[in-house]
Amino acid sequence: MEAYLVIGVLMFMASLLFCKSLLECVQTLMHVLAECSGCAGNCECVSMNYGEKRSAREVLMILLVLWSVGKPCLLILGPLLGEFVLARPPQWTVVFVQVVLNTSRFAHKQGPDATQNRSLHRAGPASGNDVQVQMREVEGLVLVMPFALLSASSTWTWVGLKNDGFFAGDQVWDQELFTSRGMQLYEILYGFEIYSLLFSLLSIAGDPVSVEDVSLTTLSVTLSLLYFFAYSRSRSQAFAENVFGIMLLASMSCVLGIFLIAHMRVCGIQQSAGAVAVTLVLCLSLTHVSNKDEMHAGSVILLRTLFSCVASLYFVVLSAANSNSVCV
Repeated sequence: MEAYLVIGVLMFMASLLFCKSLLECVQTLMHVLAECSGCAGNCECVSMNYGEKRSAREVLMILLVLWSVGKPCLLILGPLLGEFVLARPPQWTVVFVQVVLNTSRFAHKQGPDATQNRSLHRAGPASGNDVQVQMREVEGLVLVMPFALLSASSTWTWVGLKNDGFFAGDQVWDQELFTSRGMQLYEILYGFEIYSLLFSLLSIAGDPVSVEDVSLTTLSVTLSLLYFFAYSRSRSQAFAENVFGIMLLASMSCVLGIFLIAHMRVCGIQQSAGAVAVTLVLCLSLTHVSNKDEMHAGSVILLRTLFSCVASLYFVVLSAANSNSVCV
């Protein structure tokens, strides 16, 4: 499985390397490093030939973009780094369970004299014949790789728009911005990216957990976030929309809190994943609903990319550490 995963990721990254936008980023980074080698730490000399001078902040932006696009490869390098440090291959898996009831063992009472059914209604724990537990252990890299691939794709989409001059004027984050097919594609990819990210975090936080529980909780939280994303593009100041947004934020927090309380154990890995999930949801929500009249596309996309890069760094740490030995 790991060999097929590595081959698939390498093929995906190879296809991206043939894209003009990513090649331009790599060439620009090489030019920046060459310029900086003779600067002796003076950042004022850093310049990039995209038609105008660039500041050190934009150099860091390119490094951030390369990190975001290279997430799949970085996740694959995580276990190799862990093996080098620990002198043994690190193990990181997530367990999904499904509890199936043997319904034929449970029957409704059919009358006061139905002695044949009385034994089925006695109090006591269920036996092995009443409940069947199915378990599936999934590699951590397989769990988080969809997020890494979607994140690389969404980043490549907006980088391509930037290189085509779409963000030349640093447009306001509004509905008119999304008349572009490219921005619509970016928003769709980012929606799936958030779903896959939350699914991974909640699966780790609830391990062992049911796939149905994680899927429904992730879907509920993601749909709420999509509303906040749409709300941030609206210029309406209707009181009803503000009240609905507050109620939705409270409901989303309750759903997330109930899931974590029901599934999270006293374990450092699970608690950290729960904390990252809660922080991510709150940051994304507040970022998109606060000061929406003054939001620019560059700032919103930068914050989104930064949040995804922080989450990917967390996954790299989990893949490099021997996570299975932390919680037993």
